[in-house]
Order: sequence, then C-alpha cells, then structure tokens
Amino acid sequence: MKLTLTTHAVSRFGKLASMILCLAFFSCQQQETADDATATAKSPAPEIATSTSEPRPAPAFYVVPEKLLEKRVWICEDGSADVFHLKHDCPILIQCKGKGSFRNLLLPKAIEDYGRYNCQECSKELDHIFDEETVRTIKG
Repeated sequence: MKLTLTTHAVSRFGKLASMILCLAFFSCQQQETADDATATAKSPAPEIATSTSEPRPAPAFYVVPEKLLEKRVWICEDGSADVFHLKHDCPILIQCKGKGSFRNLLLPKAIEDYGRYNCQECSKELDHIFDEETVRTIKG
C-alpha cells in the first residue's frame, strides 16, 4: 500500500507528539524527585532546632540600643513560639509554616507586645539586649 504525503505527515506528527509527551512526563518526574530530595534535606533542621511547647514568660529586662529601634524582625504567631528572627529564612521560623502566621514588626514591639527573645540560630548577636550585666554607655 502506498502512503500519500498527508498520511506520511500525520504519521510523523503522531510520533513527534508521543515523543514530546514522553519527554514532558519524564521531566515532570525528575522535578518531583528533586523537590522530594529538597524536602528530605530540609526535614532534619526542625529536629536540631529547639522549640518549646509553651512560650517563656516575657523578658523581665531588656535594653534596645538606639541604633536598633527601627530594626525589623520576624515572628511566628502560633501560640508556642517565643523568639524573634532577623532572617526570614531561618530554619526555626520556617517550622511555623502551616502552623501559624508570620509577622514582620519593629524589634521593640516584638519584645514589648509579644514577649519575644532573640533566636539563637539567626540573631545570636542580639544576646546583649537581654543581658543585665552588659556595660552600656548613657548618652545625655
């Protein structure tokens, strides 16, 4: 049987379409595998982070230096978190995803209104805010 030009073109188009479909299918499969690997790599981080089931009482003592009064921090409102974060991608803050809501506020407000402490993962350099024995200069 002799193939006509249109039958031959339709046959080639069908093969090309099935090849594109297969490539699309396998490329999607590889992407999901990469996403799973990323999720698996990120899952150990929550086990390392220390989070309490109940928040600590609000800090009794803190001094926010003048240069940090306008500093913005991230908090998680989930009823159990009691720290603020300098980095929005902190592993401890990411644990909040799906459990609470994220807020970005000024550092003094996070301490005064929400009773938050600094995160030891992403804002350890702010330990001096809560240290009563730190020597501070008073500008007058």
